[in-house]
Amino acid sequence: MARLKTGAGIKRPVRRPSTGSTQATAGTRLREALSSIEDTLAAVGGFLARVARGFTGALGAFWGDLSIQGRRRLLAALGAAVALLLLLAAVVPSLPCEFPGGDSCPPPDDAIALVPSDALAYAHANLDPDTEQYDDAAGIAESLPVIRQQIAARALGLVPGPRGGAPGFERDIAPWFGGEVALAALPGRGDRALLLVDLLEVDDADGATAFARELGSGRQRVFEYEGVEISVSGGESHVASAQVDGFLALGTPAGVRAVIDASGAEADSLADDQAASDARNALPDHRLIDAYVSPEGARELASPAGPLGSFSPLISPQATRGAAVALATDGGELELAVRSVLDADRARSQAGFFAAFEPFDPSLASKLSSDALVYVGIGDPGEATRKLLAQAGATAPGIASSFEDLVDQLRRGEFDLSNDFFPALGDEGAFALEPRTGDTGVDPTPYFQFIADGVDEDRARRALAGLQRPVAAAVGPQSVLQTPSFQDEEVEGVQIRTLPVSGAVELTYAVFDGLATVATSPDGIAKLARGDGGLDESERYRQATNGFDGDPSLLAYFDLGELIAVGERLGLAEDPAYATFAGEFRTLEALGVAISSGEDILRTDARLIVGPPPAEPAEAEAPVPSD
Repeated sequence: MARLKTGAGIKRPVRRPSTGSTQATAGTRLREALSSIEDTLAAVGGFLARVARGFTGALGAFWGDLSIQGRRRLLAALGAAVALLLLLAAVVPSLPCEFPGGDSCPPPDDAIALVPSDALAYAHANLDPDTEQYDDAAGIAESLPVIRQQIAARALGLVPGPRGGAPGFERDIAPWFGGEVALAALPGRGDRALLLVDLLEVDDADGATAFARELGSGRQRVFEYEGVEISVSGGESHVASAQVDGFLALGTPAGVRAVIDASGAEADSLADDQAASDARNALPDHRLIDAYVSPEGARELASPAGPLGSFSPLISPQATRGAAVALATDGGELELAVRSVLDADRARSQAGFFAAFEPFDPSLASKLSSDALVYVGIGDPGEATRKLLAQAGATAPGIASSFEDLVDQLRRGEFDLSNDFFPALGDEGAFALEPRTGDTGVDPTPYFQFIADGVDEDRARRALAGLQRPVAAAVGPQSVLQTPSFQDEEVEGVQIRTLPVSGAVELTYAVFDGLATVATSPDGIAKLARGDGGLDESERYRQATNGFDGDPSLLAYFDLGELIAVGERLGLAEDPAYATFAGEFRTLEALGVAISSGEDILRTDARLIVGPPPAEPAEAEAPVPSD
């Protein structure tokens, strides 16, 4: 509505209604608005009713005009459409990955058909630059250039190169390389304990032949085996090479002959091995690199003293029917998956390390502060400790013997660790490393804390009180005549007991609200009593642990960014060896790990969050000379 002008530059006074008049006007307008809305809804409802009656009438007329045969055909068509929709809803999620709507495929692996079925271990990667996995991996590699160079150098060190040296990938291999690369570890023949064979996909046969001619340092010997030409270099290396079904095989003469044997029509290769298929099929399809270890390989290579000994707890070598590992990339995330298919009988009689941990529903991360540096959660900590001690009795009798001595000492003090302490630990436990905060800022030394949930409070108090004297005696200085003792205090309305151990450690415990907690600083109990939790709501924790098994046997989280910062404040930055990788370590943000132990399979999933590469320092501009 246009505004009337009463005169150029003249403003008329505005007449304002009284308060009572304003309220009456507002009430009238409200009633008018409600009446208008009611009329509008009635009109819309009447319109929709008329449309419905018209549509129903038209549908009835249409149905009445159809012949019996036409009605049957229409019903059949509708039934087929409904059946198709139900089929799509049920089948599309499980379609083969090659079909539209199916899941992602694992990387193509033709090399496995050339590996003997008795291989101890097998590793495979598809380095085709056109794949999504390769792009993701390249992005992460940009953040870790020094680590990438170290890994590439070690990987190329496993491939024979020209004149006995290590090959250069871009110079020697890339011109003829087809994308797939594999390494097989075979049981030794003759006096060799282990045979290693490299398999590199060939895109240019002539280029691969030229590369093979340069291997070794002496004259090559050429002979034929099962219709395939094998070249063996002279010199000390005696590297054999042969092109087999689109791959260049490199290794010892016995190893290359074994590959040729496996490629035969009547031979059994690792591709036909059921144990290998079961373990590899349990891996996520989305992956860049995968590896397989046979039962024999696990016992030989993944024993505590073997080259894969660090993976031993994740494989359970004595019980596995075959284990597989996959490495995948997704944006700025690096994901590791380990699957060990177990023999149920052996798993019970020769239980692995993680068989001691029962599945649980993690909840204690909500009790930890959002800036917690480390969280490790387990179920029923008392039972887990008892099972681990039983395992130690069988595999590490020295540790078990020392623990039995401790138990005997406690029993002489009328404290039974097995019957008094373990059952008091509740049904869930969490180990945490938390940063200290104070009036002067952040103390670089974090404190350790253990929390047990679902405890019987009276029983827990008795159990912890029973440990006071032996713990005080163990940590107290030997030069004083009187053993230090725990002191009663109150923090945030909670009764605590504290034992000063050093300037940075005050051993403190408390029992309240169904929780029992022990920390190396009263700060931990104060935060817990105030309800300063929320780690499970933090963005970094969620990113690191999202999508893991809902009922793991162990769940862990590491805030790598803050841990590295704390380490540098404590002196790590002054270590010359650390300085080489410092810039890349600072791009590491978080790590999440979930382990699930069952009767048939041991599952491990880990996710490493890698941030963007550090920004290059800006170059200082040269000063402009003055006149």
